[in-house]
Amino acid sequence: MQNPILNLQERLQKLIEQYNKDKAELEALKEQNARLTEENQQLFVQMEEYAKLVNDSDAGIKSLAEEHEALKAKYQELEQMINGIESFANDAISTIDNIIPLLEEGV
Repeated sequence: MQNPILNLQERLQKLIEQYNKDKAELEALKEQNARLTEENQQLFVQMEEYAKLVNDSDAGIKSLAEEHEALKAKYQELEQMINGIESFANDAISTIDNIIPLLEEGV
């Protein structure tokens, strides 16, 4: 039979070893937690920056869409002006063509 004091000493030694092992593991986990916390903070900063870029891009796209619509309206206005000038020019050519035969007859 084993001596109760030796048995107690073995159990205490096992508890001390387990405590030391758990303490080392706890320290490693604390370091890992600190590292992951820092990584999370960096990710949140990146997400905020990305969200800002998206908002800026959306605003830029909206601005460009508005500018496109304004340019489109201006293009249509200019196209109508050109059509008016072409119509005027065609009328002028027609009038000149009608006058030329009269002038030639008078010659």
